[in-house]
Amino acid sequence: MNKKKFGMRELIILLVIVLSAYTVWPSIQVHTKKGEEKQTFLKENPKVGAKSINFGLDLAGGTAITLEIDKSNVKGDDIKDIQEQSLEIIRNRVDQYGLSEPQISPSGDDRIVVELAGVDDSTAKALVGSTAKLEFKILAEAEKFTQVVGLIDQYLTRQTTDIVADSAATDSTAKDSTVAKADSAKDTLPKEATKTLSDDELLGKAPAAEVAATDSAKDSAAVKAQPASEVGVALSAYYLSFGNGGFIAEENVEKVKKLLATDGVQKLIPRDVAFAFGSGLEPVQRDSKIKAKRLYLLKRRAEMAGDDVVDARPYRVSDGVSAGEVAVSLKFGGIGPKKFSAVTAANIGKQMAIVLDNQVISAPVIRDRIPNGEAQITGLDDMAEANRLSVVLRAGALKAPMKIIESRSVGATLGEENIVQGFGSGAIGLILCLVFMVAYYRLGGLIASFGMVINTLVTAAVMSVFNATLTLPGIAGFILVVGMSLDANVIIYERIREELKNGLTARAAVAKGYERAFGAILDSNLTTVLTGLILYKIGTGSVKGFGLTLTIGILTSLFCAITVTRSILDWRLAKADRTTLSIGSGFKAINEANLQIIPNRRRFGLVSMILIVASIAFIAVKGFDFSIDFTGGQVYTVQYQDSDKHEKDLSKALSAAGISGTKVRTLGGTSANSYQISMRASDDAQFELKMAQAFEKAGQKCEIVAKDNVGPTIGKELRFNAILSVILAWLGILIYVWFRFGKFGLGFGVAAVLGLVHDTVITLGFISAFGLSFDGALIASLLTMIGYSVNDTIVNFDRIRENTAVYGSSNFAETINKSMNQCFSRTMVTSLTTLFVCVILAVMGGSSIRDFGLVQCFGILIGTYSSVCICSPVVLWWSKRFKKGV
Repeated sequence: MNKKKFGMRELIILLVIVLSAYTVWPSIQVHTKKGEEKQTFLKENPKVGAKSINFGLDLAGGTAITLEIDKSNVKGDDIKDIQEQSLEIIRNRVDQYGLSEPQISPSGDDRIVVELAGVDDSTAKALVGSTAKLEFKILAEAEKFTQVVGLIDQYLTRQTTDIVADSAATDSTAKDSTVAKADSAKDTLPKEATKTLSDDELLGKAPAAEVAATDSAKDSAAVKAQPASEVGVALSAYYLSFGNGGFIAEENVEKVKKLLATDGVQKLIPRDVAFAFGSGLEPVQRDSKIKAKRLYLLKRRAEMAGDDVVDARPYRVSDGVSAGEVAVSLKFGGIGPKKFSAVTAANIGKQMAIVLDNQVISAPVIRDRIPNGEAQITGLDDMAEANRLSVVLRAGALKAPMKIIESRSVGATLGEENIVQGFGSGAIGLILCLVFMVAYYRLGGLIASFGMVINTLVTAAVMSVFNATLTLPGIAGFILVVGMSLDANVIIYERIREELKNGLTARAAVAKGYERAFGAILDSNLTTVLTGLILYKIGTGSVKGFGLTLTIGILTSLFCAITVTRSILDWRLAKADRTTLSIGSGFKAINEANLQIIPNRRRFGLVSMILIVASIAFIAVKGFDFSIDFTGGQVYTVQYQDSDKHEKDLSKALSAAGISGTKVRTLGGTSANSYQISMRASDDAQFELKMAQAFEKAGQKCEIVAKDNVGPTIGKELRFNAILSVILAWLGILIYVWFRFGKFGLGFGVAAVLGLVHDTVITLGFISAFGLSFDGALIASLLTMIGYSVNDTIVNFDRIRENTAVYGSSNFAETINKSMNQCFSRTMVTSLTTLFVCVILAVMGGSSIRDFGLVQCFGILIGTYSSVCICSPVVLWWSKRFKKGV
């Protein structure tokens, strides 16, 4: 062993830790704040927010909506095009609303998923469900722009008292308003309008007066209304490059929006013009790292509407002086060519803004009259910009509407409660793991605990880099993975103990222990990664997030177990040339276990048959309590502030109001007094209001804090995906084990899969018997249980393979039994550490992950039983039945 205390390996580990801490810091800055403080911080520091881990709606509060294209009158070739158009429209609207962490993504070929943190259900539906408005407007003349900005500058710098009063009034109404009131948009201004400046000059544009005014406003108790920090600062001071379509720095966009929305400023803007922002961030100049938004002054009257556009396509110019440049060809239909001819003839040399939902997408210069209704937009940066512009232009004639097929809403209060319960329960579970590891493995346990902390840091850093979204099931997966990551250290320490008993020195034992443990660690962890990838690929929403967390966590735990803890052990042994190692002696009862697994295999088989038959009986007779994830329908979460039981009160109140077909159940595992009301989908838009009135009439002092609405299509797909994911997990593990265990690996693979079928059926029986709500999170729990069970099985199989190579296969039954007893200590310790975490999740994790924790607890017990008592006898049966040997 190399006695050098600090080498390349240690340098890499140190760099990983430092980079991970640096990467996680923005997430700490963002998520240690709450409510309005957090939203304000995100708006003022958008770059920090972009680098942090996003919180899912169950943590942040907000609304998730799934939209689907109405394909009834659409050709198959047009569906993808419609999806692209709708995506661009929704992105522009959300950008205008100024949300901090919007998640907008395509799903399949005909759906869009929109997640809006901090937005209520009705506002979100209004935001994504309204009809797109595409217009063509002329930019105001330079003289008009200078005049309007000058008036606003004078007002802002001289009338500070009035602007504070106006801003206070504006803010008080803005909190209760929805999307509409922000006048924002996006563009690509002609490049010649911008003076070339260095990045330092651009960043230094904001005058000292702005900073002084900001500081004085913060210190003044009398000036509390937003935008207090902008009082006394001229509008022109916010421009990085002054002019109509000039840039506003990213961090100042929200300040300028608030200034322009105040009553005093609005009175100064002539009625024939209006300000509009560009629809996104763009480099201030070519090759600049600074990104900003353009701010335009447009003529209020639209020259043309978007419904005159019949086609728009990106292309690359093939000849002439502009050869090689990208452009967009634009074609008008109907009376559009006549309108366009008249507009272009009257505005030669001016800029025409292409405006989508009050945001400027582009503002090309009109070079000449265009009589035939076919125009080219040039001066674009790249093909990506050309594609985006053409998609927006075609959106004016959207070929098919999109309908909302699923919506989920979580109140901010419930989101904060989920954060506290999720992270709180996880912290307690992990502390228990650490205490147990230190007590059982002494110094080795302390080193493993340090490795687990580093694993937590690195996992969080990787999630930040991938811009992952953390959900409540994701927290459960994160905690579970960190607990499971101790398994690698347990395998290593048990191996080291064996080598020490065989007479090796501490250094030799460590080297041999890591060498022999590596194969088992790699195989067992990669099978769990396979499960995580299936979840990520097939799952939706929180299940997908859980799969990503599981995959990242397992991979980072491999790095920490193999490099970080090894490095610390080497350093410890190299220090003062130590020859001893403190890893405890364990418990004699499990270290020297002599279980008769193979001789009693028929008894274990009988026990399993009884459990399987009982499980099938429960499933057949009692069935499952499917959530709306599978059945479709509506679910409302109702919360009381007292501690009394209200299940019957809620049922009576609903019946009295004539609302039938509902099911009320208590939500356990939560600090609040919460209940869940589920029912079939209703088309009544006023249903929630009627339900609230029914509760009020019955004297029930409760609040609706969350609601879900799932269409029947989503439910059918989730059922199919759930079954498919379990089957794929079985097949994937069978193929992997077969491949990894060589020419005789099929017997091991079949045994592993039969063990998983055994565990899955009995766990489903447990879910049915105890009436657990069968939802997406429970599917994630089932697949995690499969991953954990096969992890345990693979470690045992690896020892059987190793011992067979040493002792031969002449007495295969005895070899299997000996292998099971050698692994028994590791099996028990791993099960205990993971069980600590799962028990805490089940007891303290909140209603959303309580059932997840319960299933995991049961899964660990049944998985441990099957890996020891069922899978190994199946391997023996296979070798005898097919006379293949091992």
